[in-house]
Amino acid sequence: MKKSIFTILFIYALLLKVQAQVSPYLSGRFQYVLDSVCNKYKIKGTSAAILIPNVGVWKGVNGISEIGVPISSNMLFGMGSNTKTHIAATLLKMQEQQLISLDDTIGKWIIGYSNIKGNITIRQCLNHTSGLFDYFQNASINDSIFGTPNKVWSRQDILQLVKAPKFTSGSSWSYSNTNYIIAGIIIEKVMNKSPYQAIHDLVLQPNQLTNTFNFGEHGSLAIAHPWSIRMDGLLLTDMTTTPFLTNLFSLANTAGSLLTTAEDNVQFWHKLFTRQIVNAQSWKEMTAMINLGNKTNCGLGIFRYNQKINGRTTYSHGGTFFGFINENIIDTTSGIAIAVLTNQDSVNNDGLLNLVIASLHKVTLNMPATFVNEINTNEWLNIFPNPANNELNIDVGSNLEINAVKIFDNNGKMVLNKTKNHEKIMLDQIPEGLYFLTIEIENTTINKKFLIKR
Repeated sequence: MKKSIFTILFIYALLLKVQAQVSPYLSGRFQYVLDSVCNKYKIKGTSAAILIPNVGVWKGVNGISEIGVPISSNMLFGMGSNTKTHIAATLLKMQEQQLISLDDTIGKWIIGYSNIKGNITIRQCLNHTSGLFDYFQNASINDSIFGTPNKVWSRQDILQLVKAPKFTSGSSWSYSNTNYIIAGIIIEKVMNKSPYQAIHDLVLQPNQLTNTFNFGEHGSLAIAHPWSIRMDGLLLTDMTTTPFLTNLFSLANTAGSLLTTAEDNVQFWHKLFTRQIVNAQSWKEMTAMINLGNKTNCGLGIFRYNQKINGRTTYSHGGTFFGFINENIIDTTSGIAIAVLTNQDSVNNDGLLNLVIASLHKVTLNMPATFVNEINTNEWLNIFPNPANNELNIDVGSNLEINAVKIFDNNGKMVLNKTKNHEKIMLDQIPEGLYFLTIEIENTTINKKFLIKR
């Protein structure tokens, strides 16, 4: 008997999971906004994903990978410095397993570099209070890249680029990619495996994140062609046609060399925020913030923006790489996560965050408070005829008052917004097709599909 009850409950839960999905109306709105913003600002190619807790994931794309090849949602993009969040999560997992402490000093593993002091802690590396010089600021990098474009950089090679510290460790804050090269070396020495394998074993595989890889370890999966601004600033160059791509990914290394899809990235942020990747204590340490001013705070491989995105507090870590830009947020109020990846590095991070992410996020703020499925439509609501010709009648009975009626097309574009005389809707100016009717009644919003056919 117990087994039968368990089976029934399991099947019921499975059915609920299957039925939970982003509605066609909302999917259309997301795609319309993505297309509008990307087309307006001429973004080469974009892949986006939005995770709505207990509902589902929406995926959308816009633009091209290369001429004749449109972006697809399963294409990989460079995530840039979002790699740092994965590295920080891996070290926190290692601390959970008592393999390290974040308060260990790096001199235990990093020896022989005059500009890297051994008394710096792992924690100071992860929150950028180490004072270490950022190797990407070393001007000799350009000579090395152009002089030896096929060079594959090791982490030890990279540390040779580090100049004198900017300040004494723990006394100030300055973003430095060097911190995460050191973190990668520590992971490798403690785990006796590459830091990318450690990320896979501790973070990705246990959380079914199957489309995140280090560059060169992605097999036959397609990478969106990365487009970078040409040296003269006039045209974009397809980076896959240059000899530098492997060189540059190895130079980014554990500070920024991971590839991912928008869906994997949005799942990563959701699972991180909901303590599925690290435990509650690790999350507390990760989000112990340093106030940087301008509503921005820095934790361990993570930033918190206070009311910068449509008035909401969000966690994030964007990324920039040659030919790629990645931005992502998780809204701490709703739990909604958004990831947007582009294959054009002249779209800067602030632009991607404030134009694309903020616009998609705004749609989620205006989601109807209640979605009433067709199967559960209340008996007192009647729309007729359906299919409709030139008019649509709405009957909600005599005890209820309609506040507004909106009609959206299959792409999510609003084609009618009516706040008076709701009972009869004239459709003669709207073309044939499938539409979504949103009816606002007191504190409830009801969505219905209907067809215009002539």
